[in-house]
Amino acid sequence: MKCPVNKAQSRRDISSLSKGRVLQMFKRVLLILAVTFFCGTLTTKAQVKESNKNPLMGLWQYADEKTLPDGKKTYIGKQIYKTITSDNRYFVVLGVNIPLKEADSDKTSMSTVTFMTQEGEIEFTSDNTYLEYINKHYLDKNLNNTISNLRFKFNEKNPNILYIEYNLGGNDESSWVSEVWLRVMPYGSK
Repeated sequence: MKCPVNKAQSRRDISSLSKGRVLQMFKRVLLILAVTFFCGTLTTKAQVKESNKNPLMGLWQYADEKTLPDGKKTYIGKQIYKTITSDNRYFVVLGVNIPLKEADSDKTSMSTVTFMTQEGEIEFTSDNTYLEYINKHYLDKNLNNTISNLRFKFNEKNPNILYIEYNLGGNDESSWVSEVWLRVMPYGSK
């Protein structure tokens, strides 16, 4: 016996299936990010004592720094995260909001797709400089197997605010670009 098919119901099922797949993919990416971070930070007690050698260890969020009318600074977090592990590996993950139009409706909802943009290793060259070895850059293949020289300093009042500078290839100070990162999860937190 054949079941009657309701075309409107069938389209809604397909629409919810698409959203379900996007949600499932998003959950998998977040799970991969979490596993990567936690596997990288599992260490022995001896390694915990050595963690002072890597003050950048943890989960960081890229941010815009804005100055308020009263002169105070505020930070607006973006959907870009960098994980730096105890063995000096790093991973950058980007979240992108995409609109999803519901079938048989004018409604649109936003969903975030998350993916890894780059991975590599860091090597400290002084107390405020390090090299970033970009092993894989998933958005710009020209950056694969390249090295970036970075300068860094922590905010004087808050060590969970990090300023990073890198050179765009010029010979003077104006060729350095600054970024602000907020520590979301410091090393050893639970």
